[in-house]
Amino acid sequence: MRTITLSTALWLLLPGCSAQLKHAQTTTVRIDGDCPMCEKTIEKAAYAKGEAEADWDVDAKTARITFDSTRTTLDVVLQRIAHAGYDSERYLAPDAAYAALPGCCQYERNFKRKPQHALETAPGHDHAGHTHAAQQPATEGKPEALAPLFEAYFQLKDALVASDAAKAKAAAQRLDAAVRAVDMGTLAADVHAVWMQVMEPLANTATAIGAAKDLEAQRKAFAELTDPMIALVRTRPGSVPIYLDHCPMYEGGSDWLSRDKAIRNPFYGAQMMTCGSVKETISK
Repeated sequence: MRTITLSTALWLLLPGCSAQLKHAQTTTVRIDGDCPMCEKTIEKAAYAKGEAEADWDVDAKTARITFDSTRTTLDVVLQRIAHAGYDSERYLAPDAAYAALPGCCQYERNFKRKPQHALETAPGHDHAGHTHAAQQPATEGKPEALAPLFEAYFQLKDALVASDAAKAKAAAQRLDAAVRAVDMGTLAADVHAVWMQVMEPLANTATAIGAAKDLEAQRKAFAELTDPMIALVRTRPGSVPIYLDHCPMYEGGSDWLSRDKAIRNPFYGAQMMTCGSVKETISK
């Protein structure tokens, strides 16, 4: 028999709650946890005013997640929950986040892949069971995990330089897809910490650019990508320099990132192609 938790009861008593979310989509997702304290933490992590909310069932280990599809995505909500320490069918919680949970909340991690036995022969192992240096856990960090995201960003920038709204729209959609596809389990700890802060603004802004009806709206939204992208560049492993460029004219002064040292302004295109300067060269 299904136990009705306090939050579920409140949900039933207040059926208009999720109606406050515009363009609402609702789905049920398996999320592991153990107790009412887990329920509170999961629902708090999922909640974002005007964007998303969740009702987690402690018995069924499932969450009914409702979100505004024009402002956020299910992946973004589940990533927040993972960062709070809870595994779902899509995302695993970082080990540090799981370890930080109270003892009563440390559920059995059914989704977590079991480590390969040391004596099994596999790529990166010899018959003595020694692990080769190249076979490191995914959490050591893989730069390629973010490569599609950076590629989509620079394609978007180039489309705006060319004043091509159709290409900019397509690039923004690729950026949105790249943000959703990032496997957090492959990110190094410092990159992961930054990613949890920037993934939502990146996804929201990419969606806005993809939905923009004209070039000027695309350019205005593009300027908002700079801060979260800079945060990723500063932590992402890699030796290829990235240039932080500055345009003093657009919106009172706006920045963008480029792989090319030469100034090619995405905010004005051919009108003022070389307006701006290199503000900083970021590399490791």
